[in-house]
Amino acid sequence: MALMSWLRRLGEREDRPAPAQRVLTHRESSPEESELRDQLAHDPNDEAAFDALVEIVRERADEGTHVDPLTAAPDTRVAQDHAVWALAEELAGKPVAWLPLIVMARLSLAADHEAAMRRLHLACERETTGLALTHAVAMLRDADAPAEAITFGVAHWELASRDPEAASEIIHAALETGRIEEARRLLDSLASAPADLTRTVEAAEAQHA
Repeated sequence: MALMSWLRRLGEREDRPAPAQRVLTHRESSPEESELRDQLAHDPNDEAAFDALVEIVRERADEGTHVDPLTAAPDTRVAQDHAVWALAEELAGKPVAWLPLIVMARLSLAADHEAAMRRLHLACERETTGLALTHAVAMLRDADAPAEAITFGVAHWELASRDPEAASEIIHAALETGRIEEARRLLDSLASAPADLTRTVEAAEAQHA
């Protein structure tokens, strides 16, 4: 999933700024941007449209970036993240929107962990196939919080049991915390476990034995 890759790249940054408190001022929208915004107005969870629009607003944010007086270099990362936050916040108010909530949770996870977790829970309530859960658990794993990832995942396990990717993220979180028996229990509860996931759990069991 393209969004998963983008979110993981976002999470690899060492410094995570606090959420933006204002919407940045932009130039007149291009036809491409207007089309993407129309698509997202219709479906705020359109990953391809959101990803494309994110690239536009990040580039737009660079135009107004100020130079850091200490480094003499523009802090483009903060400006870009603020622009992405503004976009996600604009879309998150729609009752069906879960993707913008995932993005906002990623951006605020370090600065306001409790609020980020509320956004993840709400995203998983709005998205009932397991896709939002996949992103949420992966995000927590990437943040070096596998124990929290499995707790969150198990709380939404009914969704995970219907989605192999969500189940895989939760089971890997269990293995990362050394909870091999729980990983096996979760694996066995799947109607159809992916072969590579089964091999991973079996390898962990063999090593543990």
